[in-house]
Amino acid sequence: MIAPTASVAIVNINADGSVVLCMNTVDMGQGSDTAMAQIAAETLDVDAQAITIIHPDTDLTPFDVGTLGSRSTFHMGHAVRLAAQDARAKLEVLAAEAGLPPETNYGASEIFKRRYGMQAGNVIGSATYIPSYQAPDKNTGLSDDVTPFWMVGGTGAEVEVDTETGQVRVTRLVNVADCGTPINPDIACSQLSGAAIMALGATLFEKMEVEHGQVTNASLADYKIPAMHDIPALHNELVRAKQQNGPFGAKGLGESGSFAVAPAVANAIDDAVGVRLTSLPLTPEAVLRAIRAKAGAPIG
Repeated sequence: MIAPTASVAIVNINADGSVVLCMNTVDMGQGSDTAMAQIAAETLDVDAQAITIIHPDTDLTPFDVGTLGSRSTFHMGHAVRLAAQDARAKLEVLAAEAGLPPETNYGASEIFKRRYGMQAGNVIGSATYIPSYQAPDKNTGLSDDVTPFWMVGGTGAEVEVDTETGQVRVTRLVNVADCGTPINPDIACSQLSGAAIMALGATLFEKMEVEHGQVTNASLADYKIPAMHDIPALHNELVRAKQQNGPFGAKGLGESGSFAVAPAVANAIDDAVGVRLTSLPLTPEAVLRAIRAKAGAPIG
């Protein structure tokens, strides 16, 4: 882990009740928009569909070094929650100024009308979240506070191995991960599938070939990644827990579905044909060489 960076969120509540959420960090294609909208909606007590997400843009959003360490849900989730709380507190001040009882749950449009006599204006809440961090000791490499959460996951693999060619076909992958309390369980399970498929490519196919300092397979025609027929049956499970320091009990998930795929497949190959491979990718050539070596007929 590197030293943590600041996650910044801005929540703009408009007089018509719509909400604009601006963030400096968001993952692409991982359902972060939905999760952040849900966190803001839960805090503001509005429908998530009322929230519009402004994606990171150097014209509009604060600076960020990048999305890394599966930090969107945890880090940005905290910033969004705090910014929404800030906006809600300001809205409650407006309601009090308008003479509305504090125990009454008025909508934003009604508060603006009562306060200003028209449906106009807006309330802006902002927040920054920076987790605590202690750099590792230079001599021991140890730290009491290197990361606000740890990712935990496991994978089970079922494979078929052709003993004459070394070809390996993964027929089933079962992925289990602890993401605390999932903000959106369906998206979390989809994330596990994406992580497992990405890891499957590194496990079975992907290898950068370099000759004299030049990459010789620098295209998807030669650098193989999993195609549709390579993807096994996938089954995902979430371990329901609560990350005590996470937004609504959630924590990051991204890598949890990836780091156990390679050892699971290698273990399954060992269980099937009794050969232990310890370097990736687990190509048919590598598997066949190991099978032949075990049989006392190594390939020259």
